[in-house]
Amino acid sequence: MGGLLKIVFWLAVIVGGTSFIVERTLLEVWRVPTDDPLLAASIEPTLSAGDLVLVTRHGSPARGELQRCADPQAPGRYIVARAIGSGGEKVEVKNEGVSVDGQRSPSPRACPSLTLHDPRTGDDVDLLCRVQEYSEMGFSALVAARDPEPPASATVELSRWYLVSDDRHIHLDSRDFGQVDSASCQHVVFRLVSAAGFSDVKKRLSVIW
Repeated sequence: MGGLLKIVFWLAVIVGGTSFIVERTLLEVWRVPTDDPLLAASIEPTLSAGDLVLVTRHGSPARGELQRCADPQAPGRYIVARAIGSGGEKVEVKNEGVSVDGQRSPSPRACPSLTLHDPRTGDDVDLLCRVQEYSEMGFSALVAARDPEPPASATVELSRWYLVSDDRHIHLDSRDFGQVDSASCQHVVFRLVSAAGFSDVKKRLSVIW
C-alpha cells in the first residue's frame, strides 16, 4: 500500500508540475466575464459568460480563430470575437453575412436556433444559427431572423485585425470599436468547463476554433 501511495503522490506531483509550467509559459486559464451583458450575447453560440477556457500566451492570431483581444474602449478588459480580415483586405458585413475581398464564407448547414436578450434594446431576439466554413475550419454563427444590422465595411490596416462576433446581430466587434492591434490578441483554444460546471457534458473539455 505504501508503494502505491508513493506512486500516486509522484504522479500527482508530475502532472501538477507539468500543468503549472504549461499554464505559466504557454497557456492562460481564463474565465469569461459575467458582468458584461453585451459581451455575453456577442460570444454565443461558441462560448457563454462564465465559461472557463484556455488562452494562448504567445503566437500570432490566425485567420478564422476566436480571439481574446484587449478592449480598446475599456483598459484592463477584453473583447472576444473572430479574426476575419487582416492588413490590406476589405471586409464587408451585409445582411449579417461576412465577405473578405468579395469572397463570402459558405454556410453548408443549420445549427440550433437561439433566443437571446439584446441589452442594447431590452428585447429578446430570435436568432438563426448557421455553421460556416472559414479558413479550413467550421464554426457556428448567429444571424437575425428578421431586421438585420446595417451593413458595414472597412479596409484593414497593416498589423491589425478586423474582428466579427459569432453573434452577428448582437455584436461587440470591429463594427463597434474599429480594428484592433494584432499584438493584443490571443487565441481562445479550449473550454475546460462551461458556465454550468463540469456536469455540462456537451460543453466540457471542448476545442474552440
